[in-house]
Amino acid sequence: MTRRRVLAAPCVDVAGMLDALRQNIDRADAMVCATEHQLERFTWGDANDDDDGGVEDRRLEHLSHLLGATKEAVRAAVYASGELAAELVKYRQGT
Repeated sequence: MTRRRVLAAPCVDVAGMLDALRQNIDRADAMVCATEHQLERFTWGDANDDDDGGVEDRRLEHLSHLLGATKEAVRAAVYASGELAAELVKYRQGT
């Protein structure tokens, strides 16, 4: 018969670490939202200055897509960290 060694649980505050992770991700989400809001308010050149064939519009649209994708990724990470925290609580309680 093989004997298994039971390792002691590490002495780390997993819940605290996850909470800190969620707070940092929430902060990043807030910064992305603020940046997006500022870009929406920003005027890009003169409305009559359309000699560039809409290059500025395409750049702004590309930047907007990047910010949107970043915001979605951050929110998905917040959700995932919440799910992980809930599972850890269940595990710790033995359910």
